[in-house]
Amino acid sequence: ARRQPGSAFKPIIYAAALDKGYTAATVIIDSPVIYQGGDDDYTWKPKNFERKFSGPTLLHNALTRSMNIITIKILQDIGVSYVTDYAKQLGITSALTQDLSLALGSSGVSLLELTNAYAVFANQGTLVEPTFITRIEDRNGNVLEEAQPSRQRVIDATTAYVMTRILENVIQNGTGKSVKSLGRPAAGKTGSTN
Repeated sequence: ARRQPGSAFKPIIYAAALDKGYTAATVIIDSPVIYQGGDDDYTWKPKNFERKFSGPTLLHNALTRSMNIITIKILQDIGVSYVTDYAKQLGITSALTQDLSLALGSSGVSLLELTNAYAVFANQGTLVEPTFITRIEDRNGNVLEEAQPSRQRVIDATTAYVMTRILENVIQNGTGKSVKSLGRPAAGKTGSTN
């Protein structure tokens, strides 16, 4: 089933931004934005979850705090089509919306697709084909069949490393703090439907 990932989609946008020249220390201004247009002259005034603005913010902190406005500004700057193509590289196969609401995770994706994308960060930039059955043996232990999943480098190892560090910070100091109670190394991103 495909569900809107909400803010769990943001790391894909941030990784794409890193590959477009942004760094973890890039400063983006968190300030109000208003978008108008469309057939019904619709006005969209996106907000941060906390309903306040922080001014100059490091990219690293923006993802850690899951800031909507900064993510929208990044998406607008690097381009929606660039991000949708980038998401495909990471294993997202679902059709993605071609508008700025993509920054808020408005497109439905499957859990497997999102897991594949996150695994690229953990695998140092390599996409590994998901494998549900790794090996089949007969009752005597003879291997009848063994999976050989395909592997392909899809993003730079440096980008994967930086994203992993930022996602670790989400757990240590950001929206995923409750995961610290596991007492294990962890990296990830919270998200709900928009």
